[in-house]
Amino acid sequence: MSATCRRTRPSYPLTQYGDPVPTDDECLQELERASEVLFDLAGEDVDAIDVKSVRTEEAPFLAKIVSKLSPMVGNLMEQRIVQILDQEAPNGFSWHRQDPGFPDAVLRHESGEPTSTGYEIKAWYVLSTEITGRFKESQHLLAEKNINVVIVAWCMSHMIFGKPKILGVLTVSGKALAASRDAHYHNPPEYLIIEPQDTSARTANLQQSNVNGYKLQASDSDTAELMAVRDEYQITPFDGHPHSSDAQGKASDLMNRLVYRLDTNFAKIDRVGNSSVEDFKRTILAETYLGKTIAQWKSTFADLNGKDEVRQGKAADTIAALYGQMIREEPRTEIAVESEGDE
Repeated sequence: MSATCRRTRPSYPLTQYGDPVPTDDECLQELERASEVLFDLAGEDVDAIDVKSVRTEEAPFLAKIVSKLSPMVGNLMEQRIVQILDQEAPNGFSWHRQDPGFPDAVLRHESGEPTSTGYEIKAWYVLSTEITGRFKESQHLLAEKNINVVIVAWCMSHMIFGKPKILGVLTVSGKALAASRDAHYHNPPEYLIIEPQDTSARTANLQQSNVNGYKLQASDSDTAELMAVRDEYQITPFDGHPHSSDAQGKASDLMNRLVYRLDTNFAKIDRVGNSSVEDFKRTILAETYLGKTIAQWKSTFADLNGKDEVRQGKAADTIAALYGQMIREEPRTEIAVESEGDE
C-alpha cells in the first residue's frame, strides 16, 4: 500500500440511490465520498476547547497537562465527524455515532438493512511519545465489512494553549491495519495472536470481536517442553495467516503446552508496522509549524520537562522568545493522506 499527501479535494459526483436495499458498491461509494469530506478537516480548530495562557511561566505546567485533553478531543472529533458526514449523506443513507460500539461512526440505510460500513476514529496528539490508540478488531470479523480507520493528528493551535488544531488526517483500511498488526506480532511459539471465540449467539453487548496478544513466559514454562516446541518450529516455521483456523488451532495447542501472559501493550497503532501509518507519522513530524517541525517541538517540550538543566534552560528560552508571536499569529497547516488499497 502506498500513501500520498493530498491538499485538495477532488470533485466527486453524488449518487442518488433508488434501490430499497443498499448494494455493497453503493456503500463503498459513500465511504469514498466520506473520505474526501474528512480530508477537509485538516487545518480546522476544535472550537469546544480553548486553553488560555499569557505567561511563559505556565509553559512547563501546560506542556505536562495538555495531552490529558486527548480523550476529550477524541470524543469531540467523533461527534464532529459524524455531523459533517451526515450533512451531505446521499438519499436513503445517514451517519450515526456509536458510543459504545464498533465502529465509532456507522453508515445506516433507511431500509433498515445493515451496511457493515463505517469509520473507527483515533486521535493522535502529536507531541505525545507515540500514537497510543489501539486497533484490536479481528481480521476474521472485518472480512465482510467496509471499515476504515481514521487517524486525526492534532496539537494546540499555539502548541500548549489555544484551541486543538487538526494538523492532518489519514484514512486506512481496517483490514489492512489488522493484517499489519497480526503479521507484526504473530510469531509462534514466542508470541501468539488469539482470535475471539464465536459469540454471535450472545446479545450485542456480550459479543467479542477483539483479538489479544500473548507473550511466551519461557522461565515459567517446562524446560523440556519448551525445547521440544522450539525444535518443532525451527524445523517447520509458521507460514500462513494468523487468523486462519489452522493457525488458531496451533496457537491453542501452544497455550496448553507452555505458559503465556496477556500483553497489555498489544495492538497500539504506533507499533503494528503499517506502512501507511508510518508514512503519515513521518509526514506530520516533518511538517513545519510555528517555525519548527513537529519533531523539533517534541524535543523542545521534552527538554523543558527533562532533568538536564542546560537543555531545560534552552527550551524555556525558545518558548519565551516565541510566546508573543504565538499569541499574535494564527498558524495554519493541513495534511490529508489516503491509503490506496489494502496491503
